[in-house]
Amino acid sequence: MFNQERWINWMVRFRQRSFIQILHRTLIALFPLILVGSFSWLLYENLLSTNGFLGSVLHVADWLPFRQFWRAFFMDMTRVTVGWTAPFACLVSAVLTTKYYHKENPIAGVAAIVCYTLIFVHGVQGNSDIIEMKYYSAAWLIIGVLVGYVVGRMFVRLGRSATFMDFAEPNSAIIKTVLKNLKPFIILVGSAFVLHFLFALYRQFGLDGIVSQWIGSTLDRNSNYFLNITLSVVNTILVWLGFAEPLSATSQVYSNEMAANLGYALTHKTAWGIPYPFTPSSLYTGFAVFGGVGLTLALIIAVLWSSRSHYYRQVSRWSMAPGFFNIGLPILFGAQVFCNPVYLLPFVVLPVVNIILGSCLIFIHAFPPLVYPVPNGTPGILTPFIATGGNWIAFIFTMVLLVIDVILYIPFVKLVEKVEARAREDLKGDSTNENH
Repeated sequence: MFNQERWINWMVRFRQRSFIQILHRTLIALFPLILVGSFSWLLYENLLSTNGFLGSVLHVADWLPFRQFWRAFFMDMTRVTVGWTAPFACLVSAVLTTKYYHKENPIAGVAAIVCYTLIFVHGVQGNSDIIEMKYYSAAWLIIGVLVGYVVGRMFVRLGRSATFMDFAEPNSAIIKTVLKNLKPFIILVGSAFVLHFLFALYRQFGLDGIVSQWIGSTLDRNSNYFLNITLSVVNTILVWLGFAEPLSATSQVYSNEMAANLGYALTHKTAWGIPYPFTPSSLYTGFAVFGGVGLTLALIIAVLWSSRSHYYRQVSRWSMAPGFFNIGLPILFGAQVFCNPVYLLPFVVLPVVNIILGSCLIFIHAFPPLVYPVPNGTPGILTPFIATGGNWIAFIFTMVLLVIDVILYIPFVKLVEKVEARAREDLKGDSTNENH
């Protein structure tokens, strides 16, 4: 029998672990960065792109002067915000770790960002003059936080507290403190260099390519309905763990299936009877990513509808516009969804339920399979409507799914608030005991 009190107590204890506290504080600290980057991302990829949803609907290329200039401008903005999430997370995590252990030290933040950048500063294969930027994006968030945490713990163990905030203190004293932090700094940078060398060997011998090839061949052999479910579960679990960008189905077999489906639909003027009605790409993108991985649009609406926290409602309001166009990062950061056990169940299970329900209606011919391509950034709730060629039953079904998802998210939103209330009570009790 489900014992809510026991689960709440366990979740409170989980939240009190040092790494989880630092991770969630890092997410909160990075929320402004992610919010600005998400709006910039929305503008350059959706509005200012010729194959973006808003760009196509509004015919932006026909009336906006210097469109390519503005697109490049917002692309640069996105790169230095969302595109650099992992190093920023590393820096914040390191500083918070030293603060958590009462040895605050901004030098740890400098060391952390140097270490992370050094480990992953590798050229694009085939052109070493261009840095491979994928290791710096939100997809590697949890790695950034973990590296920062390790760096912070090393400074706590071997370094000396250094706040630099007392301007009455002479510079000679500050330099003395800095010199006492040289040992952990040198050890960490040296360790990062070793990891950089090992990672370079990993790439030099093509091991990353072998892994990618193995995954691709596995997908090629298993393009089936079960793979749709597996892809959804793996994606959502990885994102929940902090790899904040999802995997994509890029195997050649998917491209062949999609091309065969589209060719059939264009030849026969209908999507009924296509050879592959249940492709991973169509079912996953059609029913499992309303607002982003984990159905974040449903989470945003659930928070706005049911949360009693002014903070969470405000975060959800800011997250609504990006979330509507499938950019779910703001709510994931602002509501601290990453590594939050309360959200794990709906985050993983609801997309699977959506896929199963959607495929059942396709199977009974309630609406045709999703076959037609949609523009980049198309709102998730419009994808089935467009991909079926404008089928209204598909649109109505999608809206019903969204309502169901919102309703099912609400108990977990309320459970999060209960866990936070219990955590505040425990913290207040600890403070009272210390005062006595």
